Amino acid sequence: MIKLIKVLLFATLIIPNLAICEKAQVLVFAAASTKNALDAVIKDYNALTRTEILPVYGSSATLAKQIEFGAPADIFLSANVPWVDHLIERDIIQARSTKNILNNKLVLITTDHTIQEIEDLASTDFSKLLQNEKIAMGMVSSVPAGIYSKQALKYLNQWNAISSQVIQADNVRTALQYLLSKNVVFAIVYASDAKLFPELKVIGIFDDLTHDPIIYPASLINLESEEADLFFKYLVESKTLKVFEEYGFLISAGD
Repeated sequence: MIKLIKVLLFATLIIPNLAICEKAQVLVFAAASTKNALDAVIKDYNALTRTEILPVYGSSATLAKQIEFGAPADIFLSANVPWVDHLIERDIIQARSTKNILNNKLVLITTDHTIQEIEDLASTDFSKLLQNEKIAMGMVSSVPAGIYSKQALKYLNQWNAISSQVIQADNVRTALQYLLSKNVVFAIVYASDAKLFPELKVIGIFDDLTHDPIIYPASLINLESEEADLFFKYLVESKTLKVFEEYGFLISAGD
């Protein structure tokens, strides 16, 4: 019932705006970590076409659940594969309409520029590094960035030692805000997030072997919409992906 209420509330906020706009519209649900890059892509596309692209940002988990319960997304850009697979298994998304387009790195960042960069996180005692300070990350049970963070810390045998100092956020950008507002001294976020804020210092990069691959699949959900199909093709083309690369993402090698 609570999930249904959330979907109805979402529809109340979004659908009236769709109805009163003269332009054809495409609703894109996208992982919070893609916001700045996708906003730039959408600005370019809106200048070229009469179609209006409307982004909705949040954690991939929250967006996937909203889509599952009927939210009218035309396209879904997720920060991990499992949430897309979840929707494929429920026949909401078709595998043939999904393409892996981006990758990312997981980094340890801080507001304290006196802390030295760490060449090898595998040899780091996180308890000594954090001391009594807190560390922010996405929710480790559902938010992709949080899932990857816990995987990395468990791989390095550090999770049990510092789990009580972890502040979990509803998406990776919220974790970043905890750091920017100085509620915590450390955070684990994507490299693309860290690149947006030069006042933050990247002190370590987690090896890809410590966590599942960070893959961003793009899925065309509304197969009946010509406008959605056109924007999806624009989104996954190499010229557009170069824009994401400028914002710190890596271009995926393929599906």
